[in-house]
Order: sequence, then structure tokens, then C-alpha cells
Amino acid sequence: MNQQGAARLLVGAVVGAVAAGGLVTGAGASATATPGQNIVDSAKFATPGGHGNFRWRYSSSKKSLCGIYPTGRSYTVRCAARIPSSDGSAQSDYNAIEIGRSGARRTTTDGETYPGAKRLWPGQTISVVGITCTAFKRATITCETRKGAFRIVGGVAKRSARGSAQG
Repeated sequence: MNQQGAARLLVGAVVGAVAAGGLVTGAGASATATPGQNIVDSAKFATPGGHGNFRWRYSSSKKSLCGIYPTGRSYTVRCAARIPSSDGSAQSDYNAIEIGRSGARRTTTDGETYPGAKRLWPGQTISVVGITCTAFKRATITCETRKGAFRIVGGVAKRSARGSAQG
């Protein structure tokens, strides 16, 4: 087998392991995990037949939906939230924030809901393929990857600590 064939085989194995819920970073492997964190089993949040998709709610609202999903050879995390306009004066046209290959950015969704999405309770952390999200009280969640980070407080996205939260 040549080097390119071996690389394809490895990528296929990683995607397959994630889809089965078997590739989860633990406290020692995640850059954002800290001792004592309540890291949940990501398989609980895998979407049936989703091939590496994970969905959860960060509050009791069905609209407070987050997900991790494959995008090409990498993964993206996206959460629905109210997104202030760039001058902070009103609601913008954006309704979600995500971290993908190019970092954190504001984006739009079609207002999707996923009836099977389970709640990630305050104090719980999900960590999948280098993406770590932790839920807090009052519709608050933080998500981090090597490419960026974002925080949603009370259902409203805040400017990212890393990366560019611009759309």
C-alpha cells in the first residue's frame, strides 16, 4: 500500500471510530479539559446513522442546539444563539456561531431542531476529536478547538476569546 492509500485508510478509520462514539478525548488528551471535569460519554449524543454527528441542547429550550459534525477531513462545532449585530445595537441576520477549519465565525442555520437531542447539563463537558464544549447554568456554553473558541451566555453569543467571530 502506498503512502496516500495508507492516509485514506487512517482517515476512514478515524471517521468510523467517531461515528461509533469510540474516539473521544479524555481529560488527559484534551487541551481544555481540567481535572475534575465531568466529561460525558459522547456516544450518548451521537445521532443515529449520523456518521460522526453529535447533537445536544445546552438549555431546556429546543432551540439551544449544538452539534459536532464532519466537514471534509475535519470537524466543525456549531451552536444556535442570538447573535448581536457588529455594532451591538440589535439582532443581526446571524443565528449561530461555529468553529471550523478557518476558526470561529458567525453563521446562519435554517432554524433546525433535532427532537432526539439530549441535554448537556450544567457542569457537563463533551469532548470529541479535539472539540470541547462545557455547559453552564442559564443557557450558557463554551466551545473550544485548536482553531478558536466561543462562549454563549444566556443564549447570546459573545465575542470569541480566540479566533475571529466575524461572519
